[in-house]
Amino acid sequence: MYAYLILSRGIAQNARHFPLTPKQISDLLHISASSVTYHIWKLKKLGIVELDHRAMIRGIRASFYRKAPCIMNLKGDCKDDLYEEKMLLADYSLSESRKGFRDYLSELAEKAEKPAVSGDFMNAIFYLSDAEAAELRDLLRSFQQEHIEPQADAKPWDIALLAYPADDCLPH
Repeated sequence: MYAYLILSRGIAQNARHFPLTPKQISDLLHISASSVTYHIWKLKKLGIVELDHRAMIRGIRASFYRKAPCIMNLKGDCKDDLYEEKMLLADYSLSESRKGFRDYLSELAEKAEKPAVSGDFMNAIFYLSDAEAAELRDLLRSFQQEHIEPQADAKPWDIALLAYPADDCLPH
């Protein structure tokens, strides 16, 4: 399972702008090519990775994979056969996003010249009706769909959003 989690994040980080073969991914992540191939199959099933193209390389038919333009939506209320994998992937993805953010802030603090737009952390309790919560969810999903593919004039941003009704967690 650990290799599966590393592979999913590794593909996301390394295959943003170009497709990779299982062998190339194996070399990047120091995981056996057979393990990579197996985990690619699992990630394809989750819709996180997709086949980009196939090509003949020195007489061998190679498959090139890329991160699928997808929004990870766990559907955590659905206990299917991938439930445990989805929960582990969510934990790992959030942990990696948090780690990346901390590394980013450390590097940013060392820079003499700050970028015009920088990363940020926001946390708050909002008071929303069910209709407003649905409207916010739909607005975020629409924005994600519009910006999910790499663009020539854009750079990738790691964005992790959590939203859930917190009424049971707050003092009344």
